[in-house]
Formats: sequence, C-alpha cells, structure tokens
Amino acid sequence: MSGDDAPSRRDVELGFMVTHNHATEQLEQLGRLAAHVYALTELLVRDAVVDPDELEDRRGATYEAMHVRDPLHWLIARVHHLTHDKYDPERTVSIDCASRLPLCRAACCRLGFYLSNQDLEEGVVRWDLARPYHVKQGTDGYCVHCSADHRCDVWAQRPGPCRAYDCRGDARIWVDFAARIPNPAIADEPDKVP
Repeated sequence: MSGDDAPSRRDVELGFMVTHNHATEQLEQLGRLAAHVYALTELLVRDAVVDPDELEDRRGATYEAMHVRDPLHWLIARVHHLTHDKYDPERTVSIDCASRLPLCRAACCRLGFYLSNQDLEEGVVRWDLARPYHVKQGTDGYCVHCSADHRCDVWAQRPGPCRAYDCRGDARIWVDFAARIPNPAIADEPDKVP
C-alpha cells in the first residue's frame, strides 16, 4: 500500500487492540472450558470411573497426535521476554564475527528465535506473519536481514537474542571454537544448521 491507502500507525494500533481483545475473550472461554473439564475429570477419578495414570497416558498421546495432525492450528504469537535493555553492553556477547564468517558462513543467522517487545516496538527487525513474532527468515533459511556477504543489515538494532547469543559453546556451529574448526555439517549443507 502507498499514499492514502496506507494504514496509519494509529490504525495498526487499533487493529492490534481489537485482535488482543478478541484473544482475551477466547482465553476466558478457554478458561471456562478447562474448569469444566477439570471438574468432570475430578469427579470421574473420585468415583473410580477413570484410572488417573491411564488418563494421563491418553492425554499425552492425544495432545501429541493433535499437534502432529495439524501443527499450524496450534501456533500462537510469542515474544522473547527480555528483562533488560537489549542495548545494555554488559549483556552483549563480543565475538569477532567478521574474521569467522568464511568458516561458519553466518550459521547463527539461520537459527530461529522470537523477537522481544523492545524489538517489536522499534519496528526495525522484520518478523514472520505466519509465526508472530518469530524473526523472518528467507527461503534459504537465513534471517532476511543477513546480506549476501553474510553481514547483518540491522546490526545497530539487531535483536536481543542475537546480541546475547554466544556461539563459542554451540556444537551446531563449532567443533572447536578456539581452533577455528566449524561443524562439518555447515560446509556439507550450507543452507542448514545441524
């Protein structure tokens, strides 16, 4: 959209308010349903109609089957809850990424994560509309802010999880960080992180 058709910031805020109010109503309905199910379960267990262990086994299996059958149905909006300012230098991990890019191929930029409220309020980092508020990744698996030469296009405003991520002990990235030996899977399958 452009020009007069583009929604204003206030329009977007009002849209989110309507969405959040609807979500709150749904949560209240879900709470009432859960209370009904819990009460019914307690009565069935109390009267020895249902064995509690068998019920728990069945509940777990049913829950898994529901998620396998229709995983997109169960997606909800999530945020990464930071308890600090993402720009706090005390919380930022410092690694010489530029010298390691030829080895690791920016494998960390293929790791998925959810953005923080601070990231969302800034509105710089893009997120996946199909998985709110997960960082948006391209078809190659890289973050959409990772350029062709594996540089971060939003480095100054990069998300909190990126600032705090320490690849040094991550076996998906390095066999030996100090010796500069990357995980061979990065070279074998450059579009995937093991």
